[in-house]
Amino acid sequence: MGNERRRHARSASATAAALFLVGAMLVGTAHADTAIATKADPKIQAMLPAKLKEAGQIRVASNVEYPPFEYFDTDNTTIIGLDKDLAEAIGQKLGVKLEFQHMSFDAIIPALAANRYDMAMSAMTDTEERRKKVDFVDYFTSGGGFLVKQGNPKNIHSLADICGISVAIDKGTTEIDDAKKASDDCVKAGKPEVSAKILPGTSQIVLALQAGRADVAMIDTAAGAYIAQQHKGSFEVPGTSYAPRRYGLVLPKGSDELAKALQASVQALIDEGTYGKILAKWGQEVGAIKTATINDGQ
Repeated sequence: MGNERRRHARSASATAAALFLVGAMLVGTAHADTAIATKADPKIQAMLPAKLKEAGQIRVASNVEYPPFEYFDTDNTTIIGLDKDLAEAIGQKLGVKLEFQHMSFDAIIPALAANRYDMAMSAMTDTEERRKKVDFVDYFTSGGGFLVKQGNPKNIHSLADICGISVAIDKGTTEIDDAKKASDDCVKAGKPEVSAKILPGTSQIVLALQAGRADVAMIDTAAGAYIAQQHKGSFEVPGTSYAPRRYGLVLPKGSDELAKALQASVQALIDEGTYGKILAKWGQEVGAIKTATINDGQ
């Protein structure tokens, strides 16, 4: 689908709702109260376009329905999440405020094209198709991955490891196709086929894993990491994504100055360790990158 954030074919709002159920609304205020601060960087501030320096703010479009990246706290007003924390840190580097405005996900790119906003932060995947209309400053990696019980008892790290294994998969996601291809490869190699269990939602996947009805869940790594954080000691995400894709800060075409300023800000946060602290706060270390890039998605 053209407006999907990740690899999943179903809607972002449906995924968000499922993750809220899985997390049982446990993050909320506890995360909001844990601020992570950094310092301004005059050299990076000098890179910011003059009109944004004068305004003292950057207008940010976002679909605030996608935990743990951006969502409303329990007061239904305060925006929290990984992206919001990263935005705060970027703003501190640049000496301006990044002001979020909630909107539907599929309205974000048209709003940027109409210059109603300076940028967007909404866990949006950097794709070739999207780059025809907008530019990206890439800051995170996600994609198809695995969720297993703590300790990874079946030693699953790649698609080659799920031959003969019971796999739980969310209905309507592209992980179903990944599992089918993996199963075909298993059979060609003379190994047992994958036993796929297609379930109606993320919460059912977690229950199947807990009850031992599945040995592994195939799930987006960001969602898997969020679930693992909410069920501390029960699950883990082994390794990195088998189909990694970049999330990016999104900018209108022609925003070269701003893109370079944002890239420098994210890179500074990576180098000083602030970026890592933000990812760890939200259980997303699995998606960390070492170098901030521009238009580097698949």
